Amino acid sequence: MKIQFKLISLIILTVLYSCRSSKDLIYLKDAENDHIIHGGAKEYMLKSGDILYVSIKSTNPEVNVLFNPESNMEVNTEYGFQRYTTPSGAYLYGYELDLDGNINLPMLGKIQVSGVTLTQVQSVVQKKADEFLKDAIVKVKLLNFKITIAGEVRNPNVYYNYNNSITIMEALAMANGNTDFASIKKVMVIRQIPQGEKTYMLDLSSKNAYLSEAFYLQPNDYVIVQPDRYKNFQLNSQAYSLVLSSLSVLIAVLGFVIPNL
Repeated sequence: MKIQFKLISLIILTVLYSCRSSKDLIYLKDAENDHIIHGGAKEYMLKSGDILYVSIKSTNPEVNVLFNPESNMEVNTEYGFQRYTTPSGAYLYGYELDLDGNINLPMLGKIQVSGVTLTQVQSVVQKKADEFLKDAIVKVKLLNFKITIAGEVRNPNVYYNYNNSITIMEALAMANGNTDFASIKKVMVIRQIPQGEKTYMLDLSSKNAYLSEAFYLQPNDYVIVQPDRYKNFQLNSQAYSLVLSSLSVLIAVLGFVIPNL
């Protein structure tokens, strides 16, 4: 009987260990109704290697061609500005910050833009353009806002963002959400900083995730969703099921044989 009891206990413990509550996959489960969380995106500081879209326009089409040579290629084509929404298009037609942090614009020449925000760059380019043009309209956008999403998500990949900011929740949605094996309490963000690479560990089951510096992602961030502690058991569930079935048969046999000894 002791053997039977031990085997039954083993089966029960194994089944309990393999169970996982759906609550483990609920985002921000401690958030309350009408609760205000003070967080927000910090403006990204440009650095060497970043690629910008810069448009300088005025009321004079002929002058516009001088300041925007690529505009000739946009007329009567099916691509237009869409070519900037691909990595190859951004690389070919955007303005890349060189090793010294400069961009080289037609007519305006080199402009130092590293270490400043997009808003500040647009202001600098606007002032330069106003020296040559009347009523110039300047637009500056970041083209290389890419994010790598890996780990326990349904579609791991490199994704491009064409908004001024993006949260980690939006990024996971781009990857079609997390898998059933994900631990949303352990979502790592790896960010490049001047000193090297900095890691953040976010608990997306808690509203405190909003307070992390990494909740709003930056260009070239890596997002890695860690697996939960049940994954190995779940992946080997068929093998465990076979073992449990064998144990059940063994218990039944022992229950029949032992009383007759």
